[in-house]
Amino acid sequence: MNLIRVQTQAAANAYLRSLGVRGQSTQPLLLTYLPKQKAFMSDCDNVRYSAYIGGFGSGKTHILSLQALRAGGGPTASRGLIGAPTYKMLEDTTQKKFFDICPSSWIAGWSKSKNIVFLRNGTEIIFRSLERSERLSGLELDWFGLDEIGEVKEATFKMLQGRLRRPGGIHKGFGVGNPAGTTHWTYEYFVELAKKHPDVYRLVQASSYENTFLPKHFAEDMDISFGKGSVYHLRYVLGEFAAFEGAYWVNFNPLPYSDGGHKITMDQVLPLLKHTPHWGKVIDFGFEHPFACLWYVTDGRTIIFFDEYVQKHGLIQYHCLQVQEHEKRHQEIFGAHVINSAYTDHDAVCRAEISACKDAQGKAIGFDCIPTDKNVMESILLVQTLFGKRRLFITDQCPITLRQVPSYRAKGDIIGEEPLKEKDDTCDCIRYACLAEMKHTMTYHRYSDASYQTAEDLHNISNIDFD
Repeated sequence: MNLIRVQTQAAANAYLRSLGVRGQSTQPLLLTYLPKQKAFMSDCDNVRYSAYIGGFGSGKTHILSLQALRAGGGPTASRGLIGAPTYKMLEDTTQKKFFDICPSSWIAGWSKSKNIVFLRNGTEIIFRSLERSERLSGLELDWFGLDEIGEVKEATFKMLQGRLRRPGGIHKGFGVGNPAGTTHWTYEYFVELAKKHPDVYRLVQASSYENTFLPKHFAEDMDISFGKGSVYHLRYVLGEFAAFEGAYWVNFNPLPYSDGGHKITMDQVLPLLKHTPHWGKVIDFGFEHPFACLWYVTDGRTIIFFDEYVQKHGLIQYHCLQVQEHEKRHQEIFGAHVINSAYTDHDAVCRAEISACKDAQGKAIGFDCIPTDKNVMESILLVQTLFGKRRLFITDQCPITLRQVPSYRAKGDIIGEEPLKEKDDTCDCIRYACLAEMKHTMTYHRYSDASYQTAEDLHNISNIDFD
């Protein structure tokens, strides 16, 4: 833990310079930061986009404000933006914390009508609600900082990236917030893209336990109220990316099969089947939404999704060629086999086009698709039951599916509501295939909401009682 108590003007100026802040303080200043917050500030110095994701009370808005002072307090004037998802949040939380931390002597002026603060070094800091991204289109910025980034739309983040173009600026973006689900854009950017581009994106995660300035009972109360191991506890105490509230398939366990989970490897596929395998594929058509294809095999008791192809945009011919390439690899892995069935949504308009598809040489590369029943809730409950009885597995060759399944959820907090149509393409595929192949193999009923069950309960999902 780092606790910096600055009691004199000279000490305040020296400390701020050590943080990279330039300017003159004329009053005593109290600044605090924790080890994870220090790591976040270091990331902000070294990469273009940084995120600080944490549980309740992990000091997110505090470090956002401190980093904004670092970004705006340099030796030359800059223009930055601090944003929050709603105006109410901006006014009640983000803005208040900034003014609590920023010494009044640093402020040259404050336009409440325009929501702009002017620092004495010439820096302008614009405070904005992020509810409408188009209102940001005319800005030119050196940097931006976002509060509650998990509630900010991806389009807004991209819009702000496009605003970082002032000549000579530091051109940095940073954000803080609670973790959203694994299908949220923040996971894609600061986890997935960060692995491929660590010089561009970085993530620091912090739990509620790490903030030693909180009351001693704070984390203990949350442990009791939320239940250790629950989805709510994982997200809002441990600061981990987990399923959303209202998730349908909370009994999906992302751990490996050997640890009681639903994730398997390719060499485990055939040994898990006890009877003659039936091979199939299932497709969810899309253009603006991705074209998704999942391949599965079932013996009538267990169904395994072993490969995926998910691609946004592209012509049907291109998708058919990619499907063909995947299936050539499947023959090499599993030996010669025939795709017995190809299912899709019953109202997909591209079935005839995909059936008649040919390559550039006129060779047929299409296939016939069988329409499935459009019974959304029935298929959701069926998949829920298959997970509960450990009769549905997904291989590690389906990373997008493994991310989307835990976050497949209702539009609201009521699980019986229709699904939210957001990054659900592979989940739709799973529903179609399970309803077509597994509907008549078992009885299934919805079990009670498991979103607040303990980790032990969820790991032993084969023991869940069904109503």
